[in-house]
Amino acid sequence: MLHGGNFWSKMCAWNAKKRKHVCAIIVLMLGVSIRHSPHHHTGRLRPHRESSYGLMFFIVLCLGVILLSVSFSASASSAPKNGAFSVTAVVSGPRPSTPAVITTPTNGQVFQADPIDVAGTCPGKSLVKIFTNGIFVGSSICDASGHFKLKSDIVIGKNELTALPFNANNQSGPDSPVVSVSLAFPSGGLGFSQQLLLQSSNFYRGALPDEVITWPLEIVGGVSPYALSFSWGDNKDDLLTRSQAGPFELKHTYQKVGGYLGTYPLIVKATDAAGNHAFLQLTSIVNSPKGAGSSASALTITPNFKFIWPLWIVLFLMILCFWFGERREKTIMERQMAAMA
Repeated sequence: MLHGGNFWSKMCAWNAKKRKHVCAIIVLMLGVSIRHSPHHHTGRLRPHRESSYGLMFFIVLCLGVILLSVSFSASASSAPKNGAFSVTAVVSGPRPSTPAVITTPTNGQVFQADPIDVAGTCPGKSLVKIFTNGIFVGSSICDASGHFKLKSDIVIGKNELTALPFNANNQSGPDSPVVSVSLAFPSGGLGFSQQLLLQSSNFYRGALPDEVITWPLEIVGGVSPYALSFSWGDNKDDLLTRSQAGPFELKHTYQKVGGYLGTYPLIVKATDAAGNHAFLQLTSIVNSPKGAGSSASALTITPNFKFIWPLWIVLFLMILCFWFGERREKTIMERQMAAMA
């Protein structure tokens, strides 16, 4: 997370559209701040139209419109809190250039039960998704040494395991080599259609401390009803029962920033009425607005427009006063010349 610092450093961290607006404001302010130099006195009245006040008023009004647009745009995307507003921003990061490689398990292994241990190498600071036969079955953060490790369910029969590293913009790196393993059919005759599985449409979810994080999950197969346990990674666990399969949501609030890169491993376990088990590991990201733990960040900015608007008003009044002063001086000079004629 990014927080604090002076105003200009924060403005430079804003997204491209806002930077264009701010740059336009700065350029226009420099333009209107150039002092208008009057003609040298020649003893003759110059036509009022030869001054640049019309252009100056036009530039100041354009400046006001741009400033108003930026102010409303920022207010519309902000959530006031303690005299500040938060603007959500994604700091672009490079797409992973090297693949994640599964080293455990190895090709040809046959398992009698799941979950199984899946481990390997990966590009640093990436989030690794694990797939079996193209189905997402778990995620883990790539640690500082360039390795990942998690437990994952596999399906009955043949499994082609792959791992993909992702950056914070959900851009994937190169495909990993496929590792083929198998899960033996249980002796009780349970088939693939009855196997209990847990699935999620997200491989990570992010939030600030003390904010609610919501996980969409789904129970597939098995025999209802279901008992679920959730280990959130912050020494807190939850239990839940579901009367039927299908999608549901789970909510949790983390009190502090996570571990490595602000992450917590979320472990979900399910048991159905027939005693079948399912396992799913996911990744929660909890970052502080005062740190820089993740590429996906919330930028907190103090509303410094409160001093830009008065500056614009003073500038407008200054030009208006000079314009009235010039007109008054012209009127006085016309009267003096008429008296001398």
